[in-house]
Amino acid sequence: MSKEYTEILETLVNKLTLATILEMLERICHKKAEYLRNHWQDEASAKLWEKAARQIEQINIDV
Repeated sequence: MSKEYTEILETLVNKLTLATILEMLERICHKKAEYLRNHWQDEASAKLWEKAARQIEQINIDV
């Protein structure tokens, strides 16, 4: 992973909180799954993105 991307992500976490970033990632995963279903009829990949969204949703943040 690029050091530049790591620094960008760290800045976002500092500005928004880790919980907010995870919530955004969850939403992105759901949207990606929906896009794959609607535009590519790729149910297998969509299910993987949905699984990722569910896993992110289960993460408890106490920071």
